[in-house]
Amino acid sequence: MASYQAIVALLCMLAFSFFGGNNALDDCVLETTLYIIQSPAQDQRPLGTDTVIINWPIKDGPGAAANTIGHAEGLTTFANHASGSWVTIMDLVFEGGSLAGSSLQRYGGTGQLTMARGIINYNITQSTGASRTFEVYIYVYYTSL
Repeated sequence: MASYQAIVALLCMLAFSFFGGNNALDDCVLETTLYIIQSPAQDQRPLGTDTVIINWPIKDGPGAAANTIGHAEGLTTFANHASGSWVTIMDLVFEGGSLAGSSLQRYGGTGQLTMARGIINYNITQSTGASRTFEVYIYVYYTSL
């Protein structure tokens, strides 16, 4: 009985040494708002009849003077002709700003955003015949390496 209690105590000490305090597995939080600009005449090209390859710029602000800090790269496809629904699959690839050299996918990421998971919400803040601006709110946890 005494040896069982000693083993349990040892296992608890090991668990606290691995998971207590600061280490490489601690999560960091990224909470930011970005702006993705969709310009069909410039930043995308068709692939077949219902799929489009996208390379939309990511900006750090909503205005014309905002800096381009990356690109939303991927595909968008016409999912439902009756409702006009599209499905978009993209990676957010950061080339400038504090996230330069990182990317963010649906689950995971690279660089600073390794093992990222969380939520992304968007609103269309501006829409003309030539372009559409998406305000993208990102709240993710990631493991800093």
